[in-house]
Amino acid sequence: MSVKYFEPEEIVEHNNSKDMYMVINGKVYDVSNFADDHPGGLDIMLDYAGQDATKAYQDIGHSIAADELLEEMYIGDLKPGTEERLKELKKPRSFDNDTPPLPLLIALIVLPAIAVIVFVKLNK
Repeated sequence: MSVKYFEPEEIVEHNNSKDMYMVINGKVYDVSNFADDHPGGLDIMLDYAGQDATKAYQDIGHSIAADELLEEMYIGDLKPGTEERLKELKKPRSFDNDTPPLPLLIALIVLPAIAVIVFVKLNK
């Protein structure tokens, strides 16, 4: 079986809870179906979605069972020589399929309300 190589630009697009790739030790994993079940929670998975998670994975000291489970999600390798480009392309978490962050919701609701109040008061 030949190995599929992934460009960094493709990996960074898979960065939400419904569509999540991670790179660990140069290997690409589709962890989409596992993210909700991760013992550390979905948020930690989202923090590394579409990125190189090698350091975080190693720092935690995952078990052999975790390593075996990870291998079941293997889909290919990061194209050799593109590691730095992947770091440069780091994208903020995609909220396409997730709840938008609270500050964004506040900005979209509160700021227009304040603008209306100011407009009404100035035009009296």
